[in-house]
Amino acid sequence: MKLHRIHFAGVLLLVFLLAGCADWLPNRRPPPAVPHDLGWLPAPAAVTLVEIPVVAVESPPWLSEPALRFRRAGSDPTALLRYPDDYWVAPPRELLLDRLQQYLLASRHLAVRPNSPRYRLEVRLLRFEQEQNGLRSEAIVSLQALLLDPRNRRQFASPAIEARVADPTPGAAGAVRGLGQATDQAIVELMRWMASVQAQNPAPEAAIETAPPASVGEGLRSLFPGPRPQR
Repeated sequence: MKLHRIHFAGVLLLVFLLAGCADWLPNRRPPPAVPHDLGWLPAPAAVTLVEIPVVAVESPPWLSEPALRFRRAGSDPTALLRYPDDYWVAPPRELLLDRLQQYLLASRHLAVRPNSPRYRLEVRLLRFEQEQNGLRSEAIVSLQALLLDPRNRRQFASPAIEARVADPTPGAAGAVRGLGQATDQAIVELMRWMASVQAQNPAPEAAIETAPPASVGEGLRSLFPGPRPQR
């Protein structure tokens, strides 16, 4: 009877050891990666535009893939890391473009001339990441834009727009939530700047009816020089 108890205890010990080592077994499947978007669109700010522009968004190559990125400002501020188990449903450039278009669509009923898309808004996404500094972390979205008015060949460059949101929770969950809020804040600031430019620089009525549309992309190349796309 005593030997039987010892044998039974040994079997239980072996089971517990195998269960504890299961994470290191080579055939164990890792948890599936989780896709994220920016969340529900908040109630849009009441920004009155003269016209709703046609929009284009560009970004550096590392923001043209769906990685959820962060950096540690204290230890190695130049290393741009990624969360292995979380990613965006689309690259940040596309997330920003879609969100900006949603805001513009929601503001269409306030526009003075909603059916006259003569302006071109060309946005350059500069940062879209979480910055960790010790126990604190912030979500950062920064961008710059160029507003083109082809009726009189004018260009208006925005100041650098940067939104920072303290992440409510650490890790990937905080990065996703914070970057969604920072994107919304940056877009509202961008729309307020655009409304101010349009109000201070009205186009002549004759030009409104006769000016041909400009090609999207020329303004970004003039403000952010780089290789010209192949045609």
